[in-house]
Amino acid sequence: MSRKSLALQILEALGGVENILEFENCMTRLRVSVKDPSKVNREAFKSIKGVLKVVGRDEEPQIILGPGVADEVSSELKNLPGLNYMEGKPDGAILQKRSAKGIFEFFSKVFAPIIPVFAGTGLLFGIMKIFTLIFNLTQMQIFNPAAIADGGSIFMTVLAVLSSTFFTYLNIAVAVQAAKVMGGNPYLGLIAGGIIINVGGLNGVAMGVVPFNFANGRGGTLAAMAAGALIAVVEKWVRKHCNDAFKVHLPAMVSVIVVGLVTLYVLQPVAGVITDVVAKSLIWLFNNAGALGGAVVAGLFLPLVMTGLHHGLTPVHAALITEFGYTTLYAFNSMAGAGQVGAAIALYFKYRQHKKIKKAVAGGLPAGVLGIGEPLIFGVSLPLGRVFVTACLGAAIGGFVCGLFPGMGAQVINVSGILGMLVNTKPLAYLLGYTAAVLGGFGLTWMIGVKKSNLDAFNIED
Repeated sequence: MSRKSLALQILEALGGVENILEFENCMTRLRVSVKDPSKVNREAFKSIKGVLKVVGRDEEPQIILGPGVADEVSSELKNLPGLNYMEGKPDGAILQKRSAKGIFEFFSKVFAPIIPVFAGTGLLFGIMKIFTLIFNLTQMQIFNPAAIADGGSIFMTVLAVLSSTFFTYLNIAVAVQAAKVMGGNPYLGLIAGGIIINVGGLNGVAMGVVPFNFANGRGGTLAAMAAGALIAVVEKWVRKHCNDAFKVHLPAMVSVIVVGLVTLYVLQPVAGVITDVVAKSLIWLFNNAGALGGAVVAGLFLPLVMTGLHHGLTPVHAALITEFGYTTLYAFNSMAGAGQVGAAIALYFKYRQHKKIKKAVAGGLPAGVLGIGEPLIFGVSLPLGRVFVTACLGAAIGGFVCGLFPGMGAQVINVSGILGMLVNTKPLAYLLGYTAAVLGGFGLTWMIGVKKSNLDAFNIED
């Protein structure tokens, strides 16, 4: 089926162009806000080839399409006349009161557009680690990762610039997107994020009114999100209440002054304390609960992915990387995908006579191996009931193994699956945990199997 045909069928099931308020896509989902939920035909989606599942509330359905497909379908929809989509509404808030579900939804809307950049630049970082390993084994000068002044290669330094630039300016990107989500000027968000990463000559100077020093980067992505959202709110308020003659200059000037001062004296210190507490608490948990803590964290991650709430952990990962240079939490979360991969492989061979299961597994497994779990979650494990549980248990086994290696964690995020070992502080430990999760998911699924009723009801479009 062509992407255009798929897009048109989805649009019809959503009630047509006139029923769409706005939509956006992440890596695997099309997120839609509709005017009249009663016009959405959820049953019709079951017969649309290419749609894995529909989740979410009636007024905000989420159509699970899988990696790549969601973006292509979104592009097709944007070409249709009369259809509203978020990128085309810079003066309107993406996060409306009618659609707000809380802080996790806000996190999701802020980070969803940034995730592909996380993944791409993170993978480039992993490739650099392979080149470094080659240098350590062969001493090939082109792969020397040292600074140029210390004899390192220009090639590796260029790669370092390419892979690190996004992370250097991550807080600006977050603040810009937060301002857009709240319906503000994204360039004011740029200023808010810029203050977070560079306080200029104030760096290291005592604040005086509070017992902190000004510091570049304090509060990280949490402060950046808050500053970006706040500057949008202030700008809109000033624009609404000021005389037309002053609307060119006053909203921006007042926003920068007010939010700039609040960011320096309130948001950065408060967010800094929060991120420090979260980071140190998690490290304490991993160091003291060890393998058991890893098992719990890994085993509970697939339900978060299922609901889309996993985006809410992104600021925590960023805080951990800033504080310690790696995030153990992300490495444990990556085990969830491994458990599901093992479960899917078990299904493929245990029910090899069931052509629809084999087809569903074959379709979702490649993405699963690369750390994208939604195709297997919604196309395989959830429809088969207890398989979702055995996948979670397999993940817990992998998390338990990872917990035996303190100091193990991801140095960047959004590079997971088997490729996660490329960006891990302890690649062999990660590989051992990943293998354990795959074997655990495989073994448990093979032993427990699928209820006959679920097996008989399992269906995908041929």
